[in-house]
Amino acid sequence: MVVGVPLREVLALPPLRHARVVAGTGGLGRTVRHVNVMEVPDILGWVQPEELLLTTAYPLRDDPLALVRLVPALAERGLAGLAIKPARYIPSIPAEALAAADAVGFPVIELPPPASFNEIISAVLTVILNVQALRLQRSAEVHQRFTAIALGGGGLREIADALAELIGRPVGIADASGIIQAGPLGGSPGRGRAVLELASATDDGRPESLATPAEIDGEPVLVQAIRAGPERFGSIVVAGVAGPLDEEAADALAYAATVAALRLVQARVVAEADRRFQAICLEELVTAPVDRAVLLERATAFKWDLALPRAVLLARIEELGGRPFATLAGRADESRARHRLADAVRAAAGRSAIVWERSAEVAALLVAGPRDIGSWEARPVRLLEAGRRVAAEARRALPDAVVSIGIGRAVDDPIGLAGSFGEAGRALEVGRWSGGPGQVTTFDSLGLDRLLAGIAPDKLRGFVDSTLGPLLERDRRHRTDLCTTLEVYLATRNGALAARQLYVHYNTLKNRLAFIAELLGPVLDDPERSLALAVALHLRRLTPVG
Repeated sequence: MVVGVPLREVLALPPLRHARVVAGTGGLGRTVRHVNVMEVPDILGWVQPEELLLTTAYPLRDDPLALVRLVPALAERGLAGLAIKPARYIPSIPAEALAAADAVGFPVIELPPPASFNEIISAVLTVILNVQALRLQRSAEVHQRFTAIALGGGGLREIADALAELIGRPVGIADASGIIQAGPLGGSPGRGRAVLELASATDDGRPESLATPAEIDGEPVLVQAIRAGPERFGSIVVAGVAGPLDEEAADALAYAATVAALRLVQARVVAEADRRFQAICLEELVTAPVDRAVLLERATAFKWDLALPRAVLLARIEELGGRPFATLAGRADESRARHRLADAVRAAAGRSAIVWERSAEVAALLVAGPRDIGSWEARPVRLLEAGRRVAAEARRALPDAVVSIGIGRAVDDPIGLAGSFGEAGRALEVGRWSGGPGQVTTFDSLGLDRLLAGIAPDKLRGFVDSTLGPLLERDRRHRTDLCTTLEVYLATRNGALAARQLYVHYNTLKNRLAFIAELLGPVLDDPERSLALAVALHLRRLTPVG
């Protein structure tokens, strides 16, 4: 790309020292990248943006007022300016053309008769080439500096420090979770969230995207995506910049993003290998007996804090983009969605959580609270709140996914996490079974459904049909609602209260109950039979039974 020079600097060159700017002085900051000479009247088809156009006005000698039409057209095409040597072919530059130039801020320069186009072109091209050479030299120095950081094993902090020095602005580098890993911008916890929101708002999905102006806490910033192919690994945030950077700073920012992407990809590969081994160890912890000495050794190696009570959380992707997640097995979309869900769990559960990926699930060991006895009552509430935070973060990270969450009970001894893991799986399945996919369910909140969830749906349907069959058939054929009447009565065991809840007269309720007894037999005074009816009515409302 040709580097340009501001027009006001071009006018300081020796061949133009006696030139006069006669109109459009507001446009002297326009950039000159090329020089052209006007030899024909229909020049518009031959010009290009950021070009300084030279002319003796010879093509316009028979129609000087054509300049009135030409000046706005040149300005519209983005030319840098028009330099005219009028003395020989036209008496003067028409005042109307000068007024048109002033109106659009397009510089018109009057050249003295001795001015040589060859000298002007040579001088302008020389200064452009010199600036280009200097720019290339500086660009090479920037690239060498960042390359040295990459080859020397430098991390994000070194990249942030080098970029801040090169562009003279504070710089922060955030990972894909929005956590600012390097630089001075991580002062408040809310900034990481703000960076994450900016990353989503400014992400155009292209492998190479320009830095985007934005704001954090009312402060202007510039956000540059860190990408490797289509995947965004994080963001570089430059503070105190309200608009685009100059070309050299923009080049440094873009190259820093490339080196940061390389560093983050390398870190991900290393972390992925470590994560896989950790996942294997965690799977053993929650699915098989583990020797305590081995567990303590692994906890020390991986820096797991197992001293606090923990509970297992399972987050399962049920659907992605309207398709069952199982149909994406082995595809890039599957692993990418699972990674995003894992990042969402980490972001929502905090640094104390121990998170790993499974097949269609992400598992986590949540901290349930302190060990004191008084905390036991609060633990289920804390765990449910944590599950809801995870669900909200998962919706933000994967807006087109349906995620179900199950949470087991907290245990003080990490050896007991296998039990919490089984409970989390049961809670997830019961939540899906009773409320459909996308539920957040804790094992502590389960009642009778804990037992019912392990029974095959066809057996449950058979139980409902055999227990309530005549009543269901009557409601279906005659559009009555005897099942609801029976359910309310069994829940209250009080005829007057049940009648009020059903908004019917007490005698009407008695008649309905008598009719129900005719259909089902004398069951209302039989505790065991009443329990069976209550269970069947409960099952009737659950999704698999219908």
